Amino acid sequence: MLARIFWPLFFATLVIALPFLLWNGKNESMSYREMACVFEERAPGCLDSIHDWHAGLAYFDSSVAATHDTLQSLKNLLWQFWNIEFAGAGEAAIAKESVLPLRVLANKRSGCMGLSWLALMVAQSRGLPLDAILLPGHVFLRYGSSDSFVNLEPNRRGFTYTDDEYREKYKDGRWTGLEFKPLKTRQFVGLAAFDIGNLYLENDVPRALTWYRMAEDFFPEYPGITVNQSIAKSRLPDSL
Repeated sequence: MLARIFWPLFFATLVIALPFLLWNGKNESMSYREMACVFEERAPGCLDSIHDWHAGLAYFDSSVAATHDTLQSLKNLLWQFWNIEFAGAGEAAIAKESVLPLRVLANKRSGCMGLSWLALMVAQSRGLPLDAILLPGHVFLRYGSSDSFVNLEPNRRGFTYTDDEYREKYKDGRWTGLEFKPLKTRQFVGLAAFDIGNLYLENDVPRALTWYRMAEDFFPEYPGITVNQSIAKSRLPDSL
């Protein structure tokens, strides 16, 4: 009985502690690849044993060598070689299988977070100018510099919307002042932790609060975290 209680708690604690050990307070040292492993309760170097990951990088490198077009090579990798499909609107887009990039890579289905995280892993591996951009309840990808960039919609196989088109599409959402600014690595990871916390909010409040704590530490600027923390705490039994 003790073992049945101990190991789930041990792994829950481990998955929360490891990101801080790997980060050490420096945004530039945080690795999207390591965090992808840690969020799955796996060793930080777990990608070394994933064939699809290495095959994808080899495909990308070959495409760049042949075409000298890094943007098109990235799009071809994500939506042709890996052939990641949109999981669908609603709960399917925010399930763990659609948020965690290793599951996205395995299942070939994703929401905006999982596809973006996977793309950012490739970009970080190959030094590509790719950022995640926040919108109300959504993220999209931006390739290039502040002077010249292309927006990529993760849920539409890289379709390009302009900033004005995104503003119109999401005009009725809850805006925070963080929109259209490139997310730092820690902020994106914090947003992913927030999304996972939301999955537990109805049925496992203590676990939701654990994920919200990670989200708060990495992305304290995001107001939704505090709001959902308060909701979760209000659902705890008085004895806790």
